Amino acid sequence: MNQNPRFATMPQPGQPMPQNVELVSAIDESATFTALAQELTHEREMQAMRHLYFYPLSGSVAGQTTQPFILSIEQGSDFKCMWITGSAFYYDASATHPSAFPIPNSAGNVSWAGRGLSIQITDSGKGRELSSGFIPLECLLTPGYGLNFQQPFPFKYLFERNSKIRIDIRNRETDTAISHQFEILLIGYKVYTPQ
Repeated sequence: MNQNPRFATMPQPGQPMPQNVELVSAIDESATFTALAQELTHEREMQAMRHLYFYPLSGSVAGQTTQPFILSIEQGSDFKCMWITGSAFYYDASATHPSAFPIPNSAGNVSWAGRGLSIQITDSGKGRELSSGFIPLECLLTPGYGLNFQQPFPFKYLFERNSKIRIDIRNRETDTAISHQFEILLIGYKVYTPQ
């Protein structure tokens, strides 16, 4: 009867443990490495079908204007978006007021807030608007007009390969000489599925 070499020198009940017997921890360690190798193999197989990917978009919009910006999904794969994030700022060369968007203050007068951009997202491939109108950028993106990055907004949506994402950016700034800059980032997975 063949015996496993690992257990060939194991003692009978009541006999002392020989010094050259592999310990149980070594057996456990072997199992751990086997599990790790299986996990890495699985990860490689999964990444052949999908992997993390980013679609960035940046631009500038002048006050009192709305501009369309297009993100093109690459032809070789679909894009499963998971989160959206972004930031914005403006530069007032004239320095006539400390920030950019007029709002009523508690005294009933007009104050200024350093905000102004709003966005609307459309899946052009399916002709599907993903909001009922324009959303203030700071309500959807982080850090928005601020400096402190928060958890990105969950934005789960599957964009098909070779389609277009249209992002309309509207600047509510009343001074047409002031442009707002923005950076938007879609975070998700490239998904390789049979066509």
